Amino acid sequence: MINIRGRLLTIASMVGRCKKPADVGTDHAYIPIYLVQSGKCDYAIATDIKKGPLKKAAKNIEKYKLSDRIELRLGNGIEPIQKGECDAFIISGIGGVVITEIIKTSVDVLKEANTIILQPTYYDEVLREYLLNSGFCIETESLVRDEGRLYSVIKAKYDGVVRSDDDLYYYIGRALFEEKDPLLNDFLKRRIDIQTRIVHGIEKSIQRDEKAYLKECNLLRKMKDSYTQFL
Repeated sequence: MINIRGRLLTIASMVGRCKKPADVGTDHAYIPIYLVQSGKCDYAIATDIKKGPLKKAAKNIEKYKLSDRIELRLGNGIEPIQKGECDAFIISGIGGVVITEIIKTSVDVLKEANTIILQPTYYDEVLREYLLNSGFCIETESLVRDEGRLYSVIKAKYDGVVRSDDDLYYYIGRALFEEKDPLLNDFLKRRIDIQTRIVHGIEKSIQRDEKAYLKECNLLRKMKDSYTQFL
């Protein structure tokens, strides 16, 4: 049995039972290997845009004797996956802007999925806002610490309901507050530090955009208020 932990284990644990998941940008194929071995699915597809990672993935799949149950495909994002072929999708380890573009390109494929697991490395806010504005429901979120850094893992599904939210919850998922995630306190502190630097940067600007400055100040205030309330 493959041993995964931290970020990868959190992602895999949130997938749940499925028929055929697709790990988009699989790299080493650890997640699909784990999903098949743990009985969460019978078959899986692993894609990557580069041949190098797929060769590495093939070696790992062969090592665990799963070549007949995990299929590798070369291609950009979700493009190698046909509509209705997979019921779960995993897109992890890349920025929120890139994940958003991948979803936009293949939104019709993702509309039919039962589960979508997303793990942005940064620009989480861009991804959350797009999901809510585009008919996707964010079902839950979980924070995980991996090699000293905090990551948010998002579980979503398309339901066609267009939503909007306070900008605070684009930056820090609403579900993290609702479920009282044990790492939320640390995550809030990190976001406050980042937002403080953004505000100070605008303050020092010679040609300061007052509207942008007030917007960033307001967001910082909301983050600090949330931190105080969550303590």
